[in-house]
Amino acid sequence: MRLLSIVTAFIFITHTASAAPGAHGPNGEHITNEEKVVGQLGRQADGSVIMPMPTQAMLGIATQIVTETTISKTIKMSGVVRPHPEGHAVVQPSSDGRFEAPESGVLTSGKSVKAGQVLGYVHYQDTAYELASQNSELKVVRNQIAQTRRDVDRLKSLGELASKQELDQLQTQLKNLTEQEYALQQGLEKPEALVAPIGGTIINNNIRNGQWIEAGTDLFEIIALDLRLVDATTSEVAHLTSLSQATLLENSAVKLSYIGYSPRISGGLASVHFESRGEDDSAAPLLLGQPVTVIAPVDSSINGLVLPAKALVKNSANLPVVWIKVSAERFMPQAVRYQTLGENEIVVIAGLGADNRVVTAGASLLNQVR
Repeated sequence: MRLLSIVTAFIFITHTASAAPGAHGPNGEHITNEEKVVGQLGRQADGSVIMPMPTQAMLGIATQIVTETTISKTIKMSGVVRPHPEGHAVVQPSSDGRFEAPESGVLTSGKSVKAGQVLGYVHYQDTAYELASQNSELKVVRNQIAQTRRDVDRLKSLGELASKQELDQLQTQLKNLTEQEYALQQGLEKPEALVAPIGGTIINNNIRNGQWIEAGTDLFEIIALDLRLVDATTSEVAHLTSLSQATLLENSAVKLSYIGYSPRISGGLASVHFESRGEDDSAAPLLLGQPVTVIAPVDSSINGLVLPAKALVKNSANLPVVWIKVSAERFMPQAVRYQTLGENEIVVIAGLGADNRVVTAGASLLNQVR
């Protein structure tokens, strides 16, 4: 509304504009005639916009002359961020029991953990009968250990009169009983420690202190910060063997390395796989399940006009257009075909000729003038 008010303020001014030498189509034809255009400021009957120089400066309208260049062709693929096998770990208990938090408390999702850090404990709990039976067995073993130790001490006190063979047998028996006691004690008295296998950000799968859990349950997941997979799909199967590197339309700072493609087509689309290692801390994080757009160069080149992505807007028919400055105060929309080069650049491959002065800043504001 502010833009419309600015244009309306000059509604009674008469403007004369003629086509500039650079205002031409892709085949050299003039986009506008050189007759005088007389009318109100703002949108004209032919779709052009008349805007005084002071208003252009206030709205930050900037232009540049474009020239044709040869660049590598790119393909655009829809993708989803997945966890990398090397940077994804699950923490599961090996037996049923009750979860006990460590001294630091139950870790919540989003916390950073280090490899080897204790995330909690699982106290084994059996039926009352089995528990009583195992406790009884443990007491028997401990009594046998005590008796064997007394026998060993008695033989040692005899000195040279003691039978060396009998002493060796008792010491071996004592060692076996001690190992049996440790095994029973581990199952009955000492909880199972849950340890982080890798460092990263933790995901708590709704685990609470004292909760009954079953063996094999995914209690926690750990995601490394610097490893991600991106699974994408494309119908351009002819280029599958020529892919190598790629970027994301949403975040050009993230660099992707090509892993390979699936040998099976699903729904007419091939699945291709990329990985990201060493994510830039300054870049927006890649979240698991996040939809992304992958831009990958292929082994072919195209001729086109490279422009900032903000130079491209949509007209009332939802077609992509750029705005050409045809005179000091007159702008004309031009429908184009383009390809995306990255987060901040496009290449126009049809609909626009070289040496035109194209609006590169403020095109969205200019496009709103009515």
